[in-house]
Amino acid sequence: MKQFSANLPQKAYTAQQVRENEEQAAQACHTTLSQLMIRAGSAVTAYIQDYYQAQAIITPNVLVLCGKGNNAGDGYVIAEQLHDAGISVVVWALYDPALLRGDAHAAYARYVKKQGALVLIQPSDLDDFTIVVDAVFGAGFYGDLPDFVQSIFTQISAIDAHFVSVDIPSGVNGDDGTCSPNAFQADVTVTFIALKQGMLTGAAKGLCGMLYFAGLGVAKAFATLVNAPSSFTSEKQHFSQLPERSFDSYKQQLGHVLLIGGGKGMAGAIRLAAEACLRSGAGLVSIATHPDNVACVLQGRYELMVHGVLDGSMLKPLLDKASVIVIGPGLGLDEWASSLLEACAQRQLPLVMDADALTLYAKSQPQIQLKPSVITPHLGEAKRLLADLPESVFRNRFTIAEALHQKTGAISVLKGPGTLIQDAKRRNINRSGTSAMASAGMGDVLSGIIGALIAQGTPIFAAVSLAVYIHGLAGEEAAREGARGLLASDLFVHIRRLLG
Repeated sequence: MKQFSANLPQKAYTAQQVRENEEQAAQACHTTLSQLMIRAGSAVTAYIQDYYQAQAIITPNVLVLCGKGNNAGDGYVIAEQLHDAGISVVVWALYDPALLRGDAHAAYARYVKKQGALVLIQPSDLDDFTIVVDAVFGAGFYGDLPDFVQSIFTQISAIDAHFVSVDIPSGVNGDDGTCSPNAFQADVTVTFIALKQGMLTGAAKGLCGMLYFAGLGVAKAFATLVNAPSSFTSEKQHFSQLPERSFDSYKQQLGHVLLIGGGKGMAGAIRLAAEACLRSGAGLVSIATHPDNVACVLQGRYELMVHGVLDGSMLKPLLDKASVIVIGPGLGLDEWASSLLEACAQRQLPLVMDADALTLYAKSQPQIQLKPSVITPHLGEAKRLLADLPESVFRNRFTIAEALHQKTGAISVLKGPGTLIQDAKRRNINRSGTSAMASAGMGDVLSGIIGALIAQGTPIFAAVSLAVYIHGLAGEEAAREGARGLLASDLFVHIRRLLG
C-alpha cells in the first residue's frame, strides 16, 4: 500500500494543534506514538526508494541530518529502514544523540545496533551523497535556527543532491509560516497526520518544495477531533461552486460588471481586467475610464462597452445597470480617481477593490465605508491599509489577512505564494500559482476574474477562492511555454479553457 500521496487534504491546521492532539488521535486508532514514528519513517523511506527507482540511480547514497527531538527519531527510523533495504546511508548527528529522549532515543538505539550503521559528527565528503534528508527540527520549531545549523544548511545546499524534509523543513514555523534565515530548502517534503498551515503560504511554501502527505493511519481520527483554522480547497471542490449555465441562458442573466479605472495615460490595466472579465464568462462588461483612453481600450476588443467619464457624477447611469463593480486597475491617485471611488462606495453592490483604489481607500478611512466587498492587496498595499500596526506583524501572513478583514469588513485576498482568502468565519489557502506570474498586470487580471464569477451568481467567498485558483492555474499552464517573460494577457486562453 502506498504510504505517501500527492493528493493533499482540504484542511490545514497549526503545528501546535497537531502536537497537542496526535496522541489522542493515535489512541482513537488503537496505536501509539512510537508506532506513528515508525510509520512516518516508512513513508519517507518509501518515497526515497520510489525516487531512486524513477531516476534509475544505481548507487544510491543517503545522508540523514538528525537533531535532538522527535523529528530526529523519524530520521533514525529512516536510516534504519534504508540500511535494512541495502541502501548506503550515513547519519550526521547535528546534536549529541545523548540528548534524545523516549521514542526518539529508542529509534536511535535500534539504528546503531545495525551492523555497519554510521553516526558521524560530520561527513568527510558531502559530494558523495545523492539524497539529503532533513530530520533536524520538526513541527515544533519557531524562531531562528542556531548559527551552526544555518552554516551546515548553507554548506549542504551547494551539493548536487535531492533534498527531502521530514514533516516540515527545519527553520519553518508550521503555525504561521515565518521562516528562519537559511532554513532548509527542500525539493520534497513528506508531511504527516495533517497539513500544517504555515507550510502552505509565503516563503515557507517555496522552502517545502513538492508536498506529499502521509496520514499514518490516524488522519481521519485527527480531523474529527480538531477544528481546522484554514481550508486548502481542491480543484474539484472549487469548480463545484460554479453555477451551471442553463441551456437557455442569456447575457443579462450572467451579470453586468462595471470596471472603473484607467486614469489619463494608464489604459492598459483596465483593459486587462476587463478582458479577463469577459474571458471568465460575465454576460456584459462595461468600462468607465478617462475620456482620453476610450479608443485604445476599445481597440481590438469590441465586445467591451467603454465610456469616458470626467468625474464621479457621470458614473450614476453606469452604476444603475451594474451588478458588480471592479475599481482600481490603472485608476491613479488624483482627484478624478478619488471622485470615482467615492461614487462607488455609496452603492450597495458587490465591490472589488484593487491597486490604486486600495491606496486611495487607505488614505480616506473612515470616510468611505466598504459595503459587500473584496480587497486584493499584495504585501505593500496591505502595509498601507494597516499602517497603524507594528512592523513585526507583517512577518505573519495569517495575522495580516485577519487584520485586513477586521479593519475593512471586506473579504481580504492577501496575494503572494499561497494567497490567503479571509472573511469573518473562513480562511482558504490557495493551491495554485507560480513565480512566473511576478509581472505587470497579473493583479488586474485577477480582479476581472473575481468580478465575473461574482456576477454569474457564485457565492462571494467561493467566487473569490475559485478566481484566485483559476488565476494561479492559468499562470502555471501558460508558464509551461516559458516562465520568464510571461505576460498577464497570456493567461486569457487558459482562463477560458479552464472555465469551460
